Amino acid sequence: MIVISRMLLTASAKLSFILIAALTASMAAYASDIESGKELYHEVEINQTINGVNYENANCDTCHSSDVFIRENRLATNFKKLEAFVERCNTNLDVGWFPEDVTAVATYLNSEYYNFAK
Repeated sequence: MIVISRMLLTASAKLSFILIAALTASMAAYASDIESGKELYHEVEINQTINGVNYENANCDTCHSSDVFIRENRLATNFKKLEAFVERCNTNLDVGWFPEDVTAVATYLNSEYYNFAK
């Protein structure tokens, strides 16, 4: 009986360690997404004609002031919709972000303005 209890305790301890390690890694990845998303959002350079105006070195703030994100009737109502809006800009402006970059930018915007559940 004592051997079985020790085995269960050891298995439980291992499972706890694995869960804590996974949670820590997940939190670190989330923080990494926020930081890389912030960098991508602020440092992207887009050379495009937008609404009839030719822009050189435009970035996300060229079209989106913080008012867009904090207005009462905002269009993004959950994280998936927010991510879809970021992807729309990525596609329409040929930004060149990979899917994980789009997710990172959406994660950054979510942490700054929205606080949607992921």
